[in-house]
Amino acid sequence: MSITTEIAVNDSLWQQHENVINQDFFNKVIVHIITKYPHIQKKNSIELSVLLTNNEEIRALNKEFRNKNKPTNVLSFPEYEDKLYDLEDAEENIFLGDIAFALEKIEQEAEENSVNFIDHFTHLTIHAILHLLGHDHMNDHDAELMESLEIEILEQYNIKSPYTHNYALETKKA
Repeated sequence: MSITTEIAVNDSLWQQHENVINQDFFNKVIVHIITKYPHIQKKNSIELSVLLTNNEEIRALNKEFRNKNKPTNVLSFPEYEDKLYDLEDAEENIFLGDIAFALEKIEQEAEENSVNFIDHFTHLTIHAILHLLGHDHMNDHDAELMESLEIEILEQYNIKSPYTHNYALETKKA
């Protein structure tokens, strides 16, 4: 299977985090996630689009698509209506959707929670891709399922659970 991540960087401050602004980083995360989904592993290709931006642009996106006029750390825009269920019957080449990340917000959260940037960004990337696959945290049951998947995948990176370190995702509060 081939994995392609199209990355658009529209804020030069992302250059200080060159270890995450490349296809290898995102492709590795996707590989770790899809080990949980055998029907997706059988596809010929998976594609993902990533926007690495700033608080101002993500605030505008958040306002337009979620009617919230404030910056957030990450936004996910799934391609499939029913997500995970549609992926099983999808063509052999899958476009998962789009993800947008806001650098300042992510750096602020990492600092406030005494977490290094790469660990926090990895967590947010996993979180966002799980949203593209159809997971959500709108009720307690779904939140627990999504969090347990995140924790399990983070363990592959030797990253401790963010849910036992007294910080939660901004999206959890929203």
